[in-house]
Amino acid sequence: MATPTGPERRFLAAGARKAAVWRTAVALGATYGLNCKTISGFNPSRDTLVAAEIDNPLPFSGQLDVYKPVDFTIGTDMLYSPGMLGMLIAQFFGTAGAPAVTDTTAQTHTFQWADSNWNKFATVAVELPGIIWECPSAKGMEWSLKASEGGFVQSEMKLRGTRVIDDSAVNTLTQMDALTYDDRGAMGRVMFGDMSVYMNGEAVATDVLATTKLEASGVEVTYKRTGYDGVVAAGLLDIQEPAEGGYPDIRVKLSFAHMDAVNKLFLAVAISEVTQKIGIKFLGKVLAGAATVYHAMTLYFPRMRMLCPEASFDDIVKLGVELIAEEAAAEPTGMTLHRPYLTLINKRTTDYLT
Repeated sequence: MATPTGPERRFLAAGARKAAVWRTAVALGATYGLNCKTISGFNPSRDTLVAAEIDNPLPFSGQLDVYKPVDFTIGTDMLYSPGMLGMLIAQFFGTAGAPAVTDTTAQTHTFQWADSNWNKFATVAVELPGIIWECPSAKGMEWSLKASEGGFVQSEMKLRGTRVIDDSAVNTLTQMDALTYDDRGAMGRVMFGDMSVYMNGEAVATDVLATTKLEASGVEVTYKRTGYDGVVAAGLLDIQEPAEGGYPDIRVKLSFAHMDAVNKLFLAVAISEVTQKIGIKFLGKVLAGAATVYHAMTLYFPRMRMLCPEASFDDIVKLGVELIAEEAAAEPTGMTLHRPYLTLINKRTTDYLT
């Protein structure tokens, strides 16, 4: 089938695949479909150099400069089996690994926050009306999840890439037509109603997931790798693989529709600087063939520093609080790592980074 020529986005496809050599695209095809609703910023950009010389009232000539970094955002409903979005998230975190077998059907994947995500990048290709645009190499800079008072949980993945071209010899309509996806059924989408939020003191010898869940009306989780550069070397037109110059910035924002007996104590917690641990668990539908095992995604934060909460003095008094991740000296009770990590339970049997 030819690349769709109409302007309707619903007919167009996108794909991604782990790549090995910066600037060198890899071919997409079966299993490399990228579930998404929007892709913004996926455009080439070059400044114009003007020959501003004397005796030249209107410049006679100019030239396009090197490519600026392609900073683009992939937005979608989060999935329990996120396919190539999962690969991009795993690359961004830095460490995934082979899944642990929960039973003959369910597999538990653990994404760990590594020191760096150096040498982890992907090829991304997108259909546009009558043509295919490709970014040969792109790597994750930021990932966020938003859940608020119903609906699907929203994911945004921000990446920085080399350039966007429309004449790829690697990804043509053959590769785009062959794209397939992990899970596009209703069972696979993460919903607000699936979510439970838990928090207690980091030093408390109780698994955070065993505590009473908070009555949060909204959650926003943001993971950032900061200070990426965008350097172009001599003789080339696009950037080298970006290096991460800054420190990670990982935050959890909790919103409460009602200020109550539990969250009114958060100001005292913030002032005392007693660090917390947080677990945010999403529990979906039963996996086929595993009646007691469910699709699941759990976000773990071993050590969180609470900022001063803010109350809204409205007709209904609300409360919001933000916490910033730090590295724990040791794994707190109920957690297996010092740094933020997440687990996914789905049917995928292979490492998201293979």
